[in-house]
Amino acid sequence: MWGKKKLQNQVVLCIVSGLSISILIAIMTCCEGTIGTSCTDNTKFCAIIKELAPSAVQPALEDCPTSLTICDGDQIELYWKADASLTSNVHITGPGGESFDFPISEGHATVTPRTSGDWNVQFTGGGCTFNKSINVRVIKGEEPYTIVANGNIDIGFFCDINPKSVSKNLIVAAIRSAQCAGVSEYWENWGCKKSNWDGSKPIYFNITSDDGSANFTPLAGRWRFDPSGLGGTYTYSAKSACFLATIRCEKSDIYPTPTPTPWPTRKP
Repeated sequence: MWGKKKLQNQVVLCIVSGLSISILIAIMTCCEGTIGTSCTDNTKFCAIIKELAPSAVQPALEDCPTSLTICDGDQIELYWKADASLTSNVHITGPGGESFDFPISEGHATVTPRTSGDWNVQFTGGGCTFNKSINVRVIKGEEPYTIVANGNIDIGFFCDINPKSVSKNLIVAAIRSAQCAGVSEYWENWGCKKSNWDGSKPIYFNITSDDGSANFTPLAGRWRFDPSGLGGTYTYSAKSACFLATIRCEKSDIYPTPTPTPWPTRKP
């Protein structure tokens, strides 16, 4: 009886040991055919408007958008970085059929998107494959653009649109209040303060539920909205407010003159 119980314990121990080893191998085996490799996906892929793009990858990655809105013909700089031990090829494709290959795990390249859509990168090497994407919207005429501001009625509602992610030539031709998706509250009348990214050149205008002038202010910069006409039983307790703008491309001086930098000669 004692021998039978001992045998059962040994069987259970073997099963537990086998499962532990299997789990350990699964943890250590992230990529097909590669044992002992970390499965952490530390790949990065993003882009910056060309005028404000730094010439080195690491500074770019510290503040690098994954969604851009540009004018047709604008250039952007793509940046990527991956684990060198797991990357033998970087394959980048664009929505217009663009296709580029680079044999380096870290780099950047200038492109001129002509079609709205996703730019995708695939990092391969060591049996591993990692994918990332960014979205680039190309404006070719007058198009709608929703500004979503967050805050409350005590401090105001704010939306910062980074010049690194929006063309300097995009201006707001008209704007009106709109109801945010998923928010039951809606307020028609607002006061707006719009300034450049550095807070300079503030302008003020009113917003209603009808299309009104935004004084052709550049889209990029800092926006503040405050509900107007509140009083009595009227209030606005939502934490966000939405505004539907009509944008188009037109020359603008929102950016200061950039400091010249030695751009890399390598391009796709």
